[in-house]
Amino acid sequence: MKIAVYGASGHVGRFAVDELRGRGIDVVVVGRNAERLNGFEAEVRVAAADDHEALVAAFTGIDVVISTLPDFTGTGEGVVRAAIAAGAHYVDVAGEQLFVKKIFDEYGPLAENAGVTLAPAITEAGIFGDLLANLGAARLGGADEIVLSHLAAPGGEGSRGSMRTVLRNLEVFTSGGLSWIDGEFRTGPQPQRDTFLPPAAPEPIAVMKFPQPSVVTIPRHTTAASIEGVLAKSIFEIVGTVTESDLANAPETPGAPAAYSMVTDIYRDGRHLRGIGSGPDAYRNSAQLAVETAVRIAAGAGKPGAQSPAELFDPVEFLDALGEFGITWTLGEVR
Repeated sequence: MKIAVYGASGHVGRFAVDELRGRGIDVVVVGRNAERLNGFEAEVRVAAADDHEALVAAFTGIDVVISTLPDFTGTGEGVVRAAIAAGAHYVDVAGEQLFVKKIFDEYGPLAENAGVTLAPAITEAGIFGDLLANLGAARLGGADEIVLSHLAAPGGEGSRGSMRTVLRNLEVFTSGGLSWIDGEFRTGPQPQRDTFLPPAAPEPIAVMKFPQPSVVTIPRHTTAASIEGVLAKSIFEIVGTVTESDLANAPETPGAPAAYSMVTDIYRDGRHLRGIGSGPDAYRNSAQLAVETAVRIAAGAGKPGAQSPAELFDPVEFLDALGEFGITWTLGEVR
C-alpha cells in the first residue's frame, strides 16, 4: 500500500505523514516546495497544485492521495482532478461546503468512470456530522430536522491555514451557505433555530447559520425535511474583524491543541436525539481520520465515485474505531 500526502509540509499534512509512518505504510510526500519537503524520511515528489502534468506524475503508482491543503477553494480542484487522471483514490480534509458539493456534483461522475473513490470532508466536522446524523435518524425512523454545530474548547489555537480559509471564504461563511430544505439546497442567512444549547451549558446561546460540510453529504443517505449548520453568533463577530495582517501574524503551527466537540441534533415527531463527537485536537484528529479513511479505501472499502462517510462505513463500527485517537462519541435522547 502506497499513500501520498499532498501538502505534507503543512500542519495537518505532518500529522498525516506521522500517522502513516506509525502504521508502517509506504508514504510519499508531495508539495510545491522541495525545500520544505526535505526534512521527511520519505519519498519526495514535487508538484504545484495548478500543474496538472506534474501532479499526475506525482500521483502515478499511488493507491490513495490524501489532500491536506490549508485552503481548498481555488486550489483544491487541481489535486482531485490529477488523482482521478492518475487512477488514485482521493481523500481530503476540506471544510469548505461549496468545494465539497463540487466534488460530488462534478468530480464524482468522473471518478466513477475512472474506477476511483473520492472521500471529501474527512474532518472532525465532516465525519461526526455525517455519521451521527445517519445513525440518529435511523434510530428515530427518520428525521424532521437535523442541526449541526461545531464547538471549540477554550484555550485551543487555530492555524494560519485555518485563518486563510476563513478569509478566502468570508462571504460564504457570513451568508450562511447552503441548507437542505424540503428536498433541495437553499441559500440564505437565517437559521430555522436562532438559539442553541451547548452541552452542559446553563443557558442557550445565540447562533447564526453556518455552512457545515455535512449539510452536503447527509441528504445522500438520510431523509430529512431540514438540515442546516449553525455557529455561535459571537464567533461571527470575531471572524468579521480578521484582516490580512492578522493572517500574516498568525502562527503556522498552533501553540496549543484545538480540542472540540461536534454536536448533531436530530428531531423527529417531538423526539430529540443529540450526538456528540469530541476529540483532543481538530488538526491531529482530522489527519488521523483521513489516514484511517484512506487505509480502508485502499483495502477495498467504498465504491467508485464520490462517497460520504456513511456511504463508506458502518457508523457505529467506524466511530468506535476512533477511540485509539482519543476521540469519543455519544448518541442519546434529550428530554
